[in-house]
Amino acid sequence: MLRAMTNDDLQKIRVAAADKEDVEFELDRAELVLQEAVAEALVHGEDIAVVAELAELPVEDVAKLAAQEAAPGSVLPF
Repeated sequence: MLRAMTNDDLQKIRVAAADKEDVEFELDRAELVLQEAVAEALVHGEDIAVVAELAELPVEDVAKLAAQEAAPGSVLPF
């Protein structure tokens, strides 16, 4: 027989959902910080392959970002 959900059960769900939202926000922030760091390294002339390896990104993605950096005013998300 199923028991009815308690307020404690509902609170656990709310807390878990809030925790998940916090983690998603932090992941988005970390991706933005990484993108900015990669772009800055490319502007300073660092090798695309080295930057890709350090950032743990495909070389193709970093190469696309390098091409975008050559065209001012545009941003390429990973």
